[in-house]
Amino acid sequence: MNAPLNIDYWSSLYRVYEEDNEQYENAIQEAELVEKARQLWKWKDLSRSIPFENIAPILSELDTERYVEKFPEVAVQELLTHLQDEKIIKGDGLVTPAFILHLATSGPNSSSKKFPIYDRRVWNAYVYLWRLRGKDDRLYRSASTSPDKYGDFCRTFADSCQDNCPRRYEQALFMFGGYIMDLATGDSPTEINTIDDIISDQELALQAPKGYSMVDIGRIKNQGDC
Repeated sequence: MNAPLNIDYWSSLYRVYEEDNEQYENAIQEAELVEKARQLWKWKDLSRSIPFENIAPILSELDTERYVEKFPEVAVQELLTHLQDEKIIKGDGLVTPAFILHLATSGPNSSSKKFPIYDRRVWNAYVYLWRLRGKDDRLYRSASTSPDKYGDFCRTFADSCQDNCPRRYEQALFMFGGYIMDLATGDSPTEINTIDDIISDQELALQAPKGYSMVDIGRIKNQGDC
């Protein structure tokens, strides 16, 4: 099952975050979970709600095998409960435990396919691409806090990641999710109808017989050679 998204195109837009990507690639080389997390805690914007020095001792002693061998929805719920018991997390948000699971199962050779990065951008991309909201509905303000829905997202991600390059797929979802979220007017999340209309117009424009899809790069380069 391929994702209904041009992964090559949307992942290429992630180059605007080249410095961020380099930081991720460097950190994911580390062998220890706590060191990966230390380098990426601010990168993932988790330090605003959880100072890293508070969670570092927990990560140092975390038995990751206890979680990563389980189904994603079970793993994220149990890890969330553990972090709540340790007074690290007060609410029911899944972004932090999902990120820890991602780091625990990612390494130098590949980003995790079973536990992809999870946040409101990739969540809304998934919601739209798999039509989990009706045409008269809107995107969400934040990622779902339901472990079951998180598990569905993880399985869909793994099933639709066809080229064994989870990192590139994550980047594509991140960029597309951010794009459709930015189509909103006012303070409310973007309407599904609005996304449908704009994407339809863009697809028609790209199919027009102009000899190029987005930018006539051949003409531009020829002008420079004159």
